Amino acid sequence: MTGTVAIGPGRSMLDESELRRAVESLTQAADKRHALAVVVQDRLLMVVFPPAGAKVAGFDPRSLPYDRVAGLVEEARTTLNVDSPRSWQLTADSVDGPLTLRVVVTGGGGTGTLEADGKGEALRRNGS
Repeated sequence: MTGTVAIGPGRSMLDESELRRAVESLTQAADKRHALAVVVQDRLLMVVFPPAGAKVAGFDPRSLPYDRVAGLVEEARTTLNVDSPRSWQLTADSVDGPLTLRVVVTGGGGTGTLEADGKGEALRRNGS
């Protein structure tokens, strides 16, 4: 099961509180389900939930380090040696253990990836 939020032109998921509002719109207080993954692009959010009744690990998407997301995307854009970065995507998951955030930026000079922990602290960088 997935939930998706798209926002209009002139807005970005990196705008203050925009991502938090989008996640909360998909995870109402009564819905305590964990997510398998959260995928964010400039104006799009997708949350992947496990099927009802499935016994799989996940994480509370409301626990994302919202205050660090814009900084991680900016760091990826400026430090990964990707010329003229045009797009970015953040993926959060806990498939292999603790929550991991991956920011991928793509531009004319290739692709770069920044990996961070669940607190939003950068752990690894891999640039073109």
